[in-house]
Amino acid sequence: MSAPRTRRSGWKWATLISLVIVAVPALARATGIEAGPLAMAVAFMPWVAVLALVPVVCAALARAWWLTAVSALILVLCVAWQVSLFTGGADGKPELTVAAINLRFGEADADVVVELIRDRDVDVVVFTELTPESESALRSAGLTKELQHGVSRAEGGFSGTGVWSRYPLAHVSALPGFMSQTFSVDVAVPDAPITLFAVHPRAPRTAKHHVWEQELAALRDELAKVSGPVIVAGDFNTTRDHAGFRAIEEIGYVDAADQAGSGFAPTFPQGRAPFPLVAIDHVLERNTGLVALNTATVVIPRADHRALIVEYGTVP
Repeated sequence: MSAPRTRRSGWKWATLISLVIVAVPALARATGIEAGPLAMAVAFMPWVAVLALVPVVCAALARAWWLTAVSALILVLCVAWQVSLFTGGADGKPELTVAAINLRFGEADADVVVELIRDRDVDVVVFTELTPESESALRSAGLTKELQHGVSRAEGGFSGTGVWSRYPLAHVSALPGFMSQTFSVDVAVPDAPITLFAVHPRAPRTAKHHVWEQELAALRDELAKVSGPVIVAGDFNTTRDHAGFRAIEEIGYVDAADQAGSGFAPTFPQGRAPFPLVAIDHVLERNTGLVALNTATVVIPRADHRALIVEYGTVP
């Protein structure tokens, strides 16, 4: 076998291997089939979109034109799913700043959290994994000086949830059937009161995750019932590529990351890897008349999620 033919054969094998690696999560995303480890694979779709360039290049070097065409098709599909993260955006004056902060079993640095709320002029914050001890630490750090109105459902472990707001809160309604505390509350935002959902669906497991699927479906059903202006915030334990999250978007909810066009900003796992890998913390809105102008993620010491900050405003 000649050297050029040997090289082409090597590139062809490289194409086939890399194409399988890319095609499996792409097909899972396209079909919504997330059984077993496929749910984890779908979480990495932004990275898959970058990796999808590899089989295209390898196939071209192998001069395998049908493989080049298939690889290019998958590349275009993967990129198309991510493009709205970079093409949204609008200019306007921030009118409402919402934060979603996972406290990692209540261990996150309370002083840094309150400083963040102060520096970013946060109006409403949703805490997940809020424990009684972390609530006490946040209060001692000055939380209620910044945000005077609060609803706490603090619990030990990961299941506690809380909301603090610059504006009065009323009509707290617990959502049954969730492993973590999940509830809605009316926020008396001047001239534009909203219903806020504080959420923390169960995380998927590596092999079996029926509880994760059930809780996302239940959340979608609850969100479908509510009318009027709504904001949903928290640790969703799902990315924008998962079928359960897309089902929520299909009933009119818009993810702030897409709306602001802020790009891919992963929030988890902070501190367990050189950098976060997946974006599972979200803020969404429906019928608020507001548009996400900017999003930002912020490192909180001793937390394994980055805090998510969203600035909403009206656009002329």
